[in-house]
Amino acid sequence: MNILMITRKIDHADALAGFAYGWVDKIAQELKNLDANAKLYCICIEKGDVSGLPDNVEIYSLGKEVGVSRFGRFIEFQKYAIKIVPKVQGIFCHMNPEYTLNIWPYAKIHRKKIVSWYTHGTITWKLKLLVKMANVILTASPESFPIHSEKVLATGHGIDTELFHPIWKDYPDDALFHILTVGRISPTKDLESLIKAIDSLDDGGEKNLIVKIVGEPGLPEHQSYFDNLKQMVRAMDLEKIIEFVGPIPNKEVVRFYQEADVFINLSNTGSVDKAVLEAMACGCTVITSNKAFKGIVSDNLLIEKDQPKELAKKLFQIKNLTRQNKEKIRRVLREEVLKKHNLGSLAQFIVKQFVI
Repeated sequence: MNILMITRKIDHADALAGFAYGWVDKIAQELKNLDANAKLYCICIEKGDVSGLPDNVEIYSLGKEVGVSRFGRFIEFQKYAIKIVPKVQGIFCHMNPEYTLNIWPYAKIHRKKIVSWYTHGTITWKLKLLVKMANVILTASPESFPIHSEKVLATGHGIDTELFHPIWKDYPDDALFHILTVGRISPTKDLESLIKAIDSLDDGGEKNLIVKIVGEPGLPEHQSYFDNLKQMVRAMDLEKIIEFVGPIPNKEVVRFYQEADVFINLSNTGSVDKAVLEAMACGCTVITSNKAFKGIVSDNLLIEKDQPKELAKKLFQIKNLTRQNKEKIRRVLREEVLKKHNLGSLAQFIVKQFVI
C-alpha cells in the first residue's frame, strides 16, 4: 500500500517546519509495519535536510529551495501528480488547503481518497472548498477546525514524544528559574504582557529569573513589533534577565523545553498550540491564555490575555511550589500528551484511513 503526502517543507533543521520531518518519518514507519513494500511519496514545495528518513520514502520537491518560480512550481506539481497519484492508495494533505484543492482533480479521476489535516481558526473560501473535496478531515481538537462537518475527526496533535521528552533533575532551591516561550514573534503572541510581568517580579525582589524568547518575526510587517519588544526590555533594564534567542531548529529546541521551569503561551488562536504540547511532553509546566487548552491543563494554569499582573502572580506561585508539587504537575502534563497527542498514535490513525 502506497500513500502520497503533500506538505510545505521537509527539513529536519528548519525552525518552523522541522516537525513535518517527524510526521514523514513516523507515517513511513507505520506504512512499513503494514506492508514491507509500501512507499510514502512526498510532494513538498521545498526540502532541506532529509537525511535519516526511512528507505521507503521518496521526496519530490517543487524546487523553491533552488529558486524555481511560482509558475514553475505549479508545472512541477502537475507532473508529479500525474506520475504519482495512479500508484497510491490515497493522498494525505498536510496543513494548507491549497494542497487538497490542487490534487483533487487527479484524485477524482483515479478515485483516490483524500485525507486532509488542518488546524486553524480562520475560515476562507479555500477551506470551504476543502470541506467539499476531502473525504476525511483530521484536526487536533474540535476547536481547531472552524467549519462543522461530519467529515471532521479530532485526533489530537502529533507530538514526537520520543524526541520531546523530559530530563528529570533535582534543582537546589536557589537555582535559576527558567521561563520560556517559543514561536513566531507577532502582536498576537502578547509578548509585552510577559515582559511586563517579569518587570513586576523583578521590581518585587524576585531573584534568579531567566527568560528566553525563541523565535523570529514570521512576516516583515512584524519586525517593528519585535523592535518595540527589544526597546521595552532595554527601557525596563531587563537585558540581563530576558534574552531574545532567535530561531532554533525544531530538533534542537527540545533542550530549551527540557531546561525550562515554565513555558508561556499568550496567544489565543482558539486551536491547540503545538509548542505548548511540546513543552508539556518535555515535562515543563505551562501557562497559557489559549482557551482551547481548557480541559487539557488545569484551570490554575490558564490565564486571560493581556493580564501581566495575573501572569506575574502565577509565575510567583509556581516558582515557590515545593519540589514535589512541581514534579507532580510536570508528570501530569506529559502524561496528557502521551495519551492524547502522541505522533506515533496519530501516524497509525492516518495510515488506517487508507486501509480498505
